[in-house]
Amino acid sequence: MKPPTAGRVRLTAAVALVVTGAAWFAAPSSAATACKNESCATTCTPGAPVGISTIIAAGAFPAGNNTPIAFVDPGDNRSRRLVATQEGAILVWDGATGSLLGTPFLDLRDDVGGPVLAGGERGLLGLAVEPDYVTTGRLYVLYTRSDGDLVLARYQRSGGDPDVGNAGSATILLRIDHPQTNHNGGWITFGLDGFLYWSTGDGGGGCDDNAGLTGDGQVNTTLFGKILRLDVRGIDPGGGAPDDCGAGAGAAYTVPSTNPFFGQEPACDEVWAMGLRNPFRFSFDRVTGDLYIGDVGQMKWEEINLKAAATPAPVNFGWCCREGCETSGNDESSCATPGCIPDAGTTCQFPRATHGFWDPILCHHNGGWASIMGGYRYRGNYVPSIAGSYLYGDPFCGQIWKTTTLDPANPAAIDAACWASGFGGTFGFAEDHIGEHYVVLGGAGGGVGGTGGNVACIHNGAGCFWAGFRGLMEDGFESGTLTPRWSGGSSP
Repeated sequence: MKPPTAGRVRLTAAVALVVTGAAWFAAPSSAATACKNESCATTCTPGAPVGISTIIAAGAFPAGNNTPIAFVDPGDNRSRRLVATQEGAILVWDGATGSLLGTPFLDLRDDVGGPVLAGGERGLLGLAVEPDYVTTGRLYVLYTRSDGDLVLARYQRSGGDPDVGNAGSATILLRIDHPQTNHNGGWITFGLDGFLYWSTGDGGGGCDDNAGLTGDGQVNTTLFGKILRLDVRGIDPGGGAPDDCGAGAGAAYTVPSTNPFFGQEPACDEVWAMGLRNPFRFSFDRVTGDLYIGDVGQMKWEEINLKAAATPAPVNFGWCCREGCETSGNDESSCATPGCIPDAGTTCQFPRATHGFWDPILCHHNGGWASIMGGYRYRGNYVPSIAGSYLYGDPFCGQIWKTTTLDPANPAAIDAACWASGFGGTFGFAEDHIGEHYVVLGGAGGGVGGTGGNVACIHNGAGCFWAGFRGLMEDGFESGTLTPRWSGGSSP
């Protein structure tokens, strides 16, 4: 997923408002551990009795619709789960039988008349359901359409059949002009505050077009290279109308009044965090609200970034001035950094003393890692050996890493180690309503047009008997008398 150095049209205001953080950053913490440079040939296995077992095999996916990118628990007190594919469909997995239903929840593929253009880094990229989906039946999709633009749209569950969505209910909330094929970002999720968050890439090309401090990642007058924060549920009575930064923003959402650039022209009100290159996957700690972001690097460093819930927005993660714990003009990425404050430091600071950029809490050399996939911090109950740990991986390296030390209040001390290997094609991770974790291997069969990916679950040796839990009233849930489902099983 390393891009050519092509130019692109940049959505900017006449006067770019650059945020260096000089007015708001705190004193830096001590230096972090150096970035990782461990060989992807290294093998590692979770300690017994932990296992990772397939729950949806590659052969279970329909032909031409077999690249899973998201496994979503809608939390509607049923045993169904939604499985989004890069090709553009949302399938339904029945946790009671362990099989995919024959009828898709929604089929948005362009070859059947839908709006999703798939291939390469394009396609259906993100799926999120409202926190109160059980009553509203509303869900959100992020996709690239035929002209390459990024689209955030809302759909409604069918009133007559909860396993089918209403294709005619589509409402486009926001569209971003995106002429390049790469760096689409690609994730949406709801935060603990009830707002919808969306990660966007820097718009494509290489080194953010070598624009340095005036690149998309560093100016708040574009929606590229950011985390956006939207009110799609009408929960902020003081929210404002959509800004004019998007192409086709409508009245279907408002901007939270607590966004850092709210009402500050010419900044885009939707911006929540910035300085990102291609944040393909991110997640919130379901307990603390801390935000963990996997940001795909240029040619040298793959990053995991952290915005602690206690840290005021906006946080600027430094791209394209910084990559990993050093300048992006390093010996491998060789990005031009015009306007960036010179900083030869190579140890991480949180934030940096020179310009307020927040360095990554974890980073990996691009020699084997190529497209880092952020995961989740484990808050479940069934795998106690990983309690409180954060998991992440890379589809090219094939390793899953787990933090060994994780205290967001002391980012310099955070560390991680290889935890599982043999998981090439990891397109992301998933978390269900009780906090248990899954691995989504969309690229295991070669991605779009390949033989198909699969979905696996992480368990403590007895299989993922909870994978199809309906809710707290599940028979045997509290007594522990459930007969294990998805027991045993080998790694995918």
